Amino acid sequence: MKGLSICLLLAGVSQAVRVYLNPPVSLPSQLSAQQAGAALSRHLGLDYYESLDDWELFAGSSKQEAFVGQGPGSALLLSIDEEDAVGVIPSSFKESFSLSDEPSPSSLATLIPTYLDRAHHSYSHIFSHSQLPTEAPRIIDIFSVPSSASQTFLEEMTTIVGFLESDDIPNDKFAAVELRGLAELAAEFGRDSEQYRLASETIRGLLSSAIEKRGLKLALVTVPVSAFQAKRQELQPPQSPFPPPMPGPAEPIDAVATCYTTATACGNATNACSSHGECVEASKAGRTCFVCACAATTDDRGRTELWAGNACERKDVSGPFTLIAGTVVALILLVGGSIALLSTIGDQELPNTLTGGIVPTTRKD
Repeated sequence: MKGLSICLLLAGVSQAVRVYLNPPVSLPSQLSAQQAGAALSRHLGLDYYESLDDWELFAGSSKQEAFVGQGPGSALLLSIDEEDAVGVIPSSFKESFSLSDEPSPSSLATLIPTYLDRAHHSYSHIFSHSQLPTEAPRIIDIFSVPSSASQTFLEEMTTIVGFLESDDIPNDKFAAVELRGLAELAAEFGRDSEQYRLASETIRGLLSSAIEKRGLKLALVTVPVSAFQAKRQELQPPQSPFPPPMPGPAEPIDAVATCYTTATACGNATNACSSHGECVEASKAGRTCFVCACAATTDDRGRTELWAGNACERKDVSGPFTLIAGTVVALILLVGGSIALLSTIGDQELPNTLTGGIVPTTRKD
């Protein structure tokens, strides 16, 4: 890919973030963090949150595809430690692209929570990491020995199996799971242990089943060990009598690429937030930077317009759409209720109270 130095390529080989997509997508072998975020979001049906220009930078052949009007399907997003990914990815599951620049560990650690949050606004059924029911059968008998690592692994597998076998919900469903259990099993029992071997085979089998499942968009992201370590540090309770701080907003895979070091850099890169907002100071990925804060504007007819996007480049139609949809539903219920009432009344005679003042007339020949 043009513009990348040899040093950068060599530095990224050992800890490159690799993305596997199924069905396969024709993309360049290396993408920037911002382009990777747009590609991943588009594959998962969540490209509403990405700028259209980001996709057109490297997918000119797909410009004629419809960006709206497509019904929700089903999508599964998984992330796994790159050291464990080698032994679990089926040979038929080919790498789609890798990141040319490595995002910060804290940004990668928020990948799954970010897309889960986005999916709640686009999908009706969400499957996420859940507790293992006590009455549920164990997936692998060897994990019956109590262990925090085996418990984590079984909970992850229960979520994925529940998603893949939810045939009563064929579409409009989304799942995202961070596969940490395999790395924890390696730390507790070793990569040569029977527990680790069986766990790897289980994940490989589930990935093979997901690849063969018709209509499912599958995405697997391999991340460096440092990302999981950053996640564990966030989960550790603070050594302080004060309550833990409120977590910040989840960041997408391209969060670092869209957060600028100075207000001037933010204004130049976003064309002054497309004249629909201003660059404000924010805290992202553990550092202070500048992002666009979109503001409401007024058109020539005096109507209020809301804006969204990294550069406030597109209109936010979620509010008006909700109002219109609610009004339409209310009208449908009102009309349906009226029709049902008239059908119930039918040819029944009206009460005398209502007909007492009506004088019957006779027709004269």
